[in-house]
Amino acid sequence: MVAGLLALVVVAGACSNASGAAGGGGGGSGAPGLTATEVDVGSLGNISGPVNADFAPIVKGVQAYFDMVNAEGGVNGRKLVLKYQLDDQGIPTQDANLARTLVTQDHVFAVVGVGTPFFSGAKYLAQQGTPTYGYEVSSDWAAGPNLFGQQGSYIDFTTLYGSDAWFAHSIGAHSAAVVAYGITASSAGCKLAADALQKFGFPVVYQDLAVGFGADLGPDALQIKQHGADLVASCLDLNGDIALARAMQQNGVSAKQLWFNGNDKDSLKAYPTLMNGVYFLDQQVPFAAASQFPGVYPGLEQYISTMQKYEPDAVYNETALDGWLNADLFVTGLRAAGKNPTQAQVVAADNKLTDYNGGGLIPPVNWTVSHTTSPGPACAAFIQADAASDSFKPVLGTGSSVFVCHGATSTTPVSGPTGLPGG
Repeated sequence: MVAGLLALVVVAGACSNASGAAGGGGGGSGAPGLTATEVDVGSLGNISGPVNADFAPIVKGVQAYFDMVNAEGGVNGRKLVLKYQLDDQGIPTQDANLARTLVTQDHVFAVVGVGTPFFSGAKYLAQQGTPTYGYEVSSDWAAGPNLFGQQGSYIDFTTLYGSDAWFAHSIGAHSAAVVAYGITASSAGCKLAADALQKFGFPVVYQDLAVGFGADLGPDALQIKQHGADLVASCLDLNGDIALARAMQQNGVSAKQLWFNGNDKDSLKAYPTLMNGVYFLDQQVPFAAASQFPGVYPGLEQYISTMQKYEPDAVYNETALDGWLNADLFVTGLRAAGKNPTQAQVVAADNKLTDYNGGGLIPPVNWTVSHTTSPGPACAAFIQADAASDSFKPVLGTGSSVFVCHGATSTTPVSGPTGLPGG
């Protein structure tokens, strides 16, 4: 299972914008950005560039978490300050340059909230040893042990799990089509899904893994119809998913759809007829689980109530939740590092965690190995868009457990690892 299969497009643009004053101060060797009263950090994201809707909200999740911690007294008497919020506009060269700015000019203690399609600054931040936390959508996150993706830092495009075939059979589908952009972060994920489906005996009758960004998807819809696929797995961004759904609707294609991106309430409000009934693979506890299973997912209830207080416009945004997870892992390491923490101590503390689940929000991550491998089983929740109730309802789980886990040898679900939210 691969989280965040997004459309990535190379663009050119002007210089990036940044909020926060230049400068900063070191707090001693190994502890820049640390004063007696503050821990100054920065963020680095695609705030104003193409597909920014898939990345920009990460900052809101970080800020809400920091506001919550600061209201409780901070960490060892220090206030958490998201002081520098840099915008790379989705441009690789800008990302690399701004990573250097955060370290050499802003002197941040950590980078918390990296949300960008091209994390070109990863290698530099890894070399500097700066604790870095963000939304992992590329292999850049495996550059070093101080880089922490929201659910691991290694994307496994080789291991084939039984999850996809199990899902397809569970919803009564008989054959599949897969559609992706011709960019590795998109096409590799859908190829993985197609290979897994076929390995476990589910036919894939049509594949297009080279869609151009903004291309007419009418021909794909016609091919899906001609080949008789009744399940379409899409590894596009939200705009691509909507375009494909519209093309399918216009050409009388009634296949069920599985999207890996776009389960956002605002999107459902904007496109109710196109999104109603669409399935999504979710590697976080679905937002609807808080009301559907009261008391079972207290971490989610805390997230929702805190976001409603501090960032009400981004409560039900998954990228904002990724930012929350980034902030939580950073604070977990910061607390463990003691009253006079260094960057290296924070990194070391996080890398000792063997079943980190973000306070009950995600399947557990073993950070002792998750920089270099993606250990199974694969656990995911499946949700379905319901336009009538303006929600995404968990489906296919057992009782109040929203996650279903699979190994690499069978489509039969297996027991979840220790720390799996919901049991």
